[in-house]
Amino acid sequence: MHKILLLTCLLAGLVQAAEYETHTPDNIEAGEGDGLMGFFKNKAPVIPTEQEIQYPDLATLKQWAPVKFAQEIKNNNYYLSLDSLSLGPDRIVRYVIAVTPKAGGPKNILFEGIDCKSNQYRTYAWGNPTKNEWQKSTQVKWKPLSKNQYNAWQGSLSDNFCQMGDPWPVETIRRDFTIDKQAGDCLGCRAK
Repeated sequence: MHKILLLTCLLAGLVQAAEYETHTPDNIEAGEGDGLMGFFKNKAPVIPTEQEIQYPDLATLKQWAPVKFAQEIKNNNYYLSLDSLSLGPDRIVRYVIAVTPKAGGPKNILFEGIDCKSNQYRTYAWGNPTKNEWQKSTQVKWKPLSKNQYNAWQGSLSDNFCQMGDPWPVETIRRDFTIDKQAGDCLGCRAK
């Protein structure tokens, strides 16, 4: 009786393993192995197809909203430029964010994009507000979104930008950042 029960449990486990092997998560594929006991490995991420990028004019960015994260990032303050938000035909949300150290020092202004479908982001350029120009990135590198890591604001922003693999309309994103918040000047973002 015990042997039959043990054999039944063992067979049920093998059936579940075979079913799991044929239903892998996105961006994961079955690796080499010995059938049911194979391992999984990451597939190469899909690189989003992009439209021609329009860089925002730094001098015209006037609507800055503070960004609050579920897990506080203690070293910096973050401000999203609401007037830089765009959503092109390629369905990538593009935006400008300012990162200002709480202890003072140089601020960083970045122009980035988030692809909700592939859960990736990329940095297009770093801004120099004194000269009103962008220093464009030389690498076209999409990176996976992550959260709760040092300076991983992109993953947190994707919670506000994306819904089940699709981007929210720009008006919805803007409204989300202005409800119960004081949107206005990002004092640390302006050239003195």
